[in-house]
Amino acid sequence: MVCAECGTDMAQARTGRPRTYCSRSCQGRAYRRRRDEGRLAAVRRGTSAAGASQSTVDAAIGLADAQGIRALSLRSLAHARGVALAVLQRDLGSRDRLVALMVQRVVGAAATARPLTDEEAPLGALTRLAEAEWQTYRAHPWLVEVMTTTRPPLVPAVLEAAQAVIEAFMDLGLDPEEAFDRYLALSAFIQGMATLLGAEQQEGARTGTSYRGWWLHQLGVLERTGATVRHPWLGARGEVGRSAFAGARSTGTSAADSAFRAGLPRILHGLTVVDPRSVSAAYSESS
Repeated sequence: MVCAECGTDMAQARTGRPRTYCSRSCQGRAYRRRRDEGRLAAVRRGTSAAGASQSTVDAAIGLADAQGIRALSLRSLAHARGVALAVLQRDLGSRDRLVALMVQRVVGAAATARPLTDEEAPLGALTRLAEAEWQTYRAHPWLVEVMTTTRPPLVPAVLEAAQAVIEAFMDLGLDPEEAFDRYLALSAFIQGMATLLGAEQQEGARTGTSYRGWWLHQLGVLERTGATVRHPWLGARGEVGRSAFAGARSTGTSAADSAFRAGLPRILHGLTVVDPRSVSAAYSESS
């Protein structure tokens, strides 16, 4: 076991309650941080307040990556780890606590991998932050299901990621309230697109068929019924659709990637307009 505050290896007593901290000073620091920052403050250290190891959290992330967040429970994790359920219940307390640790781990890692610079222009910062969020959802499709709720895990990494986007909008001259509204609009676009990733993970696991295989089969059916003639957007009797899949294979991208990158600059173009009169005029002309 390691100290939940400083991460130092420590020996456990043979009898009595398992130790959480290596010393009273670490215990005091942990108490003061929870008092000042809330009960999720210990997530910063990569361990739960009850002492869950990072390897346990990583195993949970791997399980969710492979099978989806709905397949994750303390029982399924205990089985995958080869440990007693009681051990995880003692260390984690609840599934919600485990999910919060997982979110902190993956969102925090994304922020570390793509740090912002002081010289970056607001539009560039917003583009990079949106790309970082998208790549995190691509790597962990279960994350979007956790975050698309009115009550997401407000762990430190999530709050810091939101702050970075809001500050980029404020750098345009917007007040905090307007910046927050535009942050929500941008987040809704990213998460909305990312739901396709999670849905495809579930459908692929359920049917054993890839999205490409399903869509090419559907194109064949639509061609035979004449639907591709009546609906040209399906792609010149399927050829455009087949070409899109071929292009995706050669570039390593997916249909969701292509749609996301087609929409992102247009969304940001609208959200970074500061003068509300220009937006109202554009809306009036289109209606």
